[in-house]
Amino acid sequence: MFTAIYRPKRIEEFIGNSNVIQPFIKWLLEWNSEDKKKCLLVSGLCGIGKTLLVDLMLKKHDYNIIELALDDEHDKTYINNTIKPLIKSKKTFDGQENVLVVSDVDSGSDYGFIGTLTEIIKETNIPVICICNNRYEQSIKPILNYCFDIKMTKPSYQDVYRLVYKIVTTEKIKIKESEIKEMYEQSNGDIRFVLNTLQFGSRKGKKNIQSTNIFESTGKMLSMDESIDKKYETYWLANDLITLMVQENYINNTLSSNDQAKKMENISYSAGALSDTDLLESYVNMTNWEIEPYVAFSCINAASKCNKKAMIKFPEFLGRTSTINKNKKSKKNNDGFDQLIRSTEAKKTNAKSEANSKKPRGRPKKTK
Repeated sequence: MFTAIYRPKRIEEFIGNSNVIQPFIKWLLEWNSEDKKKCLLVSGLCGIGKTLLVDLMLKKHDYNIIELALDDEHDKTYINNTIKPLIKSKKTFDGQENVLVVSDVDSGSDYGFIGTLTEIIKETNIPVICICNNRYEQSIKPILNYCFDIKMTKPSYQDVYRLVYKIVTTEKIKIKESEIKEMYEQSNGDIRFVLNTLQFGSRKGKKNIQSTNIFESTGKMLSMDESIDKKYETYWLANDLITLMVQENYINNTLSSNDQAKKMENISYSAGALSDTDLLESYVNMTNWEIEPYVAFSCINAASKCNKKAMIKFPEFLGRTSTINKNKKSKKNNDGFDQLIRSTEAKKTNAKSEANSKKPRGRPKKTK
């Protein structure tokens, strides 16, 4: 996998965002528990290299990393029992300085997690580094006052071109500069996209990796007519979504059989492979790209007992999530509107009471 072969091993090999390196180092080496900015917030587009930058930087300066990822328990009890004791110890038994790294802080749906994380930042004796895609997400607002910002932008075309040039000369890939520019625009700063495109798109000539419809890709994954190599290549055309698509459609496309027990066995086999895929994906991030091929083959394995026969449907899970988020936003707006009405009515009542209190009491005296 190019994502493993050409993954930077040292901070000096990191692609783009050279302007954030020195502020990062300065904050890390001058960190003090008395400072207000005890947390470093690293933000930027998905796939831009946020987690990789943090990992390379901490390894360069020999820190012991304590990780709290999105798939870990984010409830208050877990953090109080597991994380809080760790942030009190500045060093390990071997003398390494500790640092807490919290991934995807803007992706959690539990607002209690952010409140507890804020308490952690206030009380910590070790540096805390939070990573997010959207620095302006309202849910993370409570921690912003305690954060030093590192805002990453997508690497320049020149930075990406140097990486691509190194790969195409080493791997003997034929590609035009116009195709490199097109790939750069499509990637939107996602270096993994560039590497996967070079490996699975450009090696057989010009090919727009985004031109394949996700429904067509899923159909190929579920088809018995496609080879494993072709399915492997298809997987990388939409690897962020293809597993969800297979999960949504594998039951309706399971191999037909007059024996119901055999059909249930096929469904069970696919379900088990999808479970393995989900488990492997939980370990995949910018620091262990080498697991990604196993995720791909596990997803292909899940589709091996299928053959496309039904209409491919989009995952209902994503639709429900969108609806839930929309309802939350609507409820928040309605609550705000109701509060505004109550506030206005209260002001009117107070004003009326104040006006009544200023009126003279008792009967006015008659004038002669």
